[in-house]
Amino acid sequence: MNEVALLLKSFGVAYQGYMAWKFERLIQKAEAHGMTEEELCNSDQRFALFMRVGRAFEICSEREVVDYIADAMIGGIKSGDVENKPDFVHMAISALSGITKTELDILLMMHRHQIYVDADFRRDHDSHREAFIKECEDTLGIKSTMLSPITTGLMRTGLVTSDTTGLSGTIQNPYSLSLLARELFSYINLARRLTE
Repeated sequence: MNEVALLLKSFGVAYQGYMAWKFERLIQKAEAHGMTEEELCNSDQRFALFMRVGRAFEICSEREVVDYIADAMIGGIKSGDVENKPDFVHMAISALSGITKTELDILLMMHRHQIYVDADFRRDHDSHREAFIKECEDTLGIKSTMLSPITTGLMRTGLVTSDTTGLSGTIQNPYSLSLLARELFSYINLARRLTE
């Protein structure tokens, strides 16, 4: 065998090992929800979603991100949206593709503090935003000067949007979770509620 063939063979073995634990994790989670491996891809819509999850897994190395991708798929199936409105489930899964653990942590904190573009702009909305910024600094060690470019980068996913219009005053982090993020978290929350 020449060197190129050996390199390709070793790459193939490494790729299989790299992907195997992710699909094993997905199958474990599905089984915990009473779903068989076959049920994950037993229709055209589910198979297409399964393939999209595979592509998301390819560029993901963190177990926590893998778990959120798996939960989003399972929640999308359990909600019936994979058959009724598959495009939304596909977009939600695609949005998680390529995010880092730090970006996921920021999204989770925004969700926890209800920093959504469609949130009621209550008098305490700025205090929710300030609490989010403080938690990012205290928990992740990310100061607001670094948080802003990270959330700007998250706009590429469609999960974060700029909401500077309509708000008065200076906001340290003028970004909110989008309606797509609300869909994504509804799938994740559904999957997690079903096993709690």
